[in-house]
Amino acid sequence: MPTPTPTPSRLTRPGTVAGLALGALVLAGCAGRDAIEETPAAEPETTGSATAEASGPPVFEACDPGFTDTEVLIGNSIPLSGPAAAYGAIGQTLQIYFDDINAAGGLEFADGIKRTVTVNVVDDGYDPAKTAANVRTLVEQDQVFALAGVLGTGAAISVAPYIEEAGVPNLYVGTGTDAILALHETDPWTIGFMPQYGFEVQALAEYLIENHPDSTAAILYQNDDFGESVVAGFEAAFEGTGIEIVASEPYELASASVDSQVTSLASSDADIFLNWAVGAFATQSLKKKLELGWDATTVINAPAADATFFLKPAGEGAADGTVSVSYTKDITDPSLAGDAGFDAWTTFAAAHPDEVNAAFAPAAAGYQTAQLLELALQGMQGCTRADLLASATSFDAVELDLAPVPITTTPDYPYVFTELKVQVFNGETWDVAEGTYTVN
Repeated sequence: MPTPTPTPSRLTRPGTVAGLALGALVLAGCAGRDAIEETPAAEPETTGSATAEASGPPVFEACDPGFTDTEVLIGNSIPLSGPAAAYGAIGQTLQIYFDDINAAGGLEFADGIKRTVTVNVVDDGYDPAKTAANVRTLVEQDQVFALAGVLGTGAAISVAPYIEEAGVPNLYVGTGTDAILALHETDPWTIGFMPQYGFEVQALAEYLIENHPDSTAAILYQNDDFGESVVAGFEAAFEGTGIEIVASEPYELASASVDSQVTSLASSDADIFLNWAVGAFATQSLKKKLELGWDATTVINAPAADATFFLKPAGEGAADGTVSVSYTKDITDPSLAGDAGFDAWTTFAAAHPDEVNAAFAPAAAGYQTAQLLELALQGMQGCTRADLLASATSFDAVELDLAPVPITTTPDYPYVFTELKVQVFNGETWDVAEGTYTVN
């Protein structure tokens, strides 16, 4: 693998990070970073090289498809139609971001040449089979250099074999599924955008042990491999501590309601409600908890932590004191005005009022995906897909405008975030708690 040059500690072009409220299904059990450290990931093949002039930038040679002296092609498959069409804003914002760069003369690469970065966004209707077909078309017919911002666990898994075979980076997929970690030894080309779900459980467990010792907990979880892995993750994290899980209730994704499960959990009178419901189920569970008068600290998963779409609709007071992980500043918090990163995001959104909503998490996630991709492209020391992957996995404490933690990436851990903070909902916005949690 080519040796990348050090990544700058901060973007020269303002950007943002935003939370992504995904209701996607997830497939694998919780696993920490240690699970792969003993077996290095397969080295992607390099099909080109960069030579350095004694007194100038490197000269790119033998470039992979999708990378020329004038243009770099990026593919994105995302739902633009169907029940998850709102998340199409990820791809659309990614495209708009680079359209702005292109209008200003293009993105300057390590060889000193400015190139247009063209993002091709296609609709998959949130159907993994359609995603797989789209990806094959993007690579083989459209000749894209890389993929970025593809949405969902099912999509990531469905395209993984082809991605590995073709050697095409699939960067910043909209999921934190542990399945990416499980696949990493044979598929180093896929990088998750959201924090790894197993890391999320680890961070929240550490926070609870520190701040809610000697407590009882009850957990609501999906009746699938993902839900069972969450339960196992918390049980392992709490073993030997003062926290005990005293009740658990699974729910089916095809169910109409989780009211009966929450009622059963409330009867345990547990001090902590580990709420791993997603989407509308998260709102239902918060509403039912309030109705029952269950006085427990709610801990909610990152995909359901969107205040606008899931927490506030549960009713006044229903989500007060809810705890979740924080890997972005709260873009709905007006008190952030004056923060350089927040202002950069709102300025960008204001420049595209008909296309970008500054308070919409998927749009902000697309902007953050674009910011990460910009960094990865600028850090390439060559023009091959392996060069891009090397750059994307060598960020060194990069400070993104809306991230509460620096971004450090390595080839052995296929996710963007290796540090997290914890946040508490005050009824209107999120307050970030003291302390930082690092993946084990």
